[in-house]
This record gives sequence, C-alpha cells and structure tokens, in this order.
Amino acid sequence: MDRRTTKHVWMVEDAPACPGDRPRSLWTKIGLAVENPDGSLSLHLSAVPVSGRMVIFDAKPPVLAPTEAA
Repeated sequence: MDRRTTKHVWMVEDAPACPGDRPRSLWTKIGLAVENPDGSLSLHLSAVPVSGRMVIFDAKPPVLAPTEAA
C-alpha cells in the first residue's frame, strides 16, 4: 500500500470580540484531506461549513513534552 499524505481540514469563523479586545477566530476540525497520486485532494468531511472558511494543514505527529526524571 502506498503512503499518502494526510492533512487536517479546519473551519475558521470570525468570533465577535468583546469591547476592548482584539478580534479572534474559532477553529473547528471538520475532517481530513488525503493527497491522491495525481496531487489532487480527496476530502472526508464530517461537517460542511456554510459560513467562515476552510483551512487545510499537513497532519503532524503530536509534540510530546519531555518527562521529568523522578
């Protein structure tokens, strides 16, 4: 089996800011994108955004914090 690149798909919405605060965004993971051999992407979504925008990032292994010696 070939190893294809997997990416995370996020929906980003602008959130209303409280008075005096800077604007912020709400990020919700909505699925995966898998790179096909021809370079195109197949999307596997659990939700379809009707507002906001979609952002696709490479999936990276989590960075684990070093453990302290006991």
